[in-house]
Amino acid sequence: MGVAMESSDELTNLLKRAAAGDAAAAQELFARHRDRLKRMVHLRLSRRLQGRVDDSDVVQEAFLDCSRRLQEYTADPKLPFYLWLRHMTTLKLAEIHRRHLG
Repeated sequence: MGVAMESSDELTNLLKRAAAGDAAAAQELFARHRDRLKRMVHLRLSRRLQGRVDDSDVVQEAFLDCSRRLQEYTADPKLPFYLWLRHMTTLKLAEIHRRHLG
């Protein structure tokens, strides 16, 4: 099932399960958006870092942050889930730029 075709009920169920600690549900949520986020990171990653930092590593680090904050998100979702993931990934990318480029 594609991202555009996922039902709201299915997404809500996955979010609840993931927030309750279901690792498989969290993996499913993140897997649905991994390729799209990886393309975004690739486009925004500084050319000076492209040999040192892998797009997949940035996305994986962002997913780890998201996993830690999933309960916080589900308690008060101010953005649609994908937009929240994209925002969190953008923050992680900025952190990596600062870490490597000063």
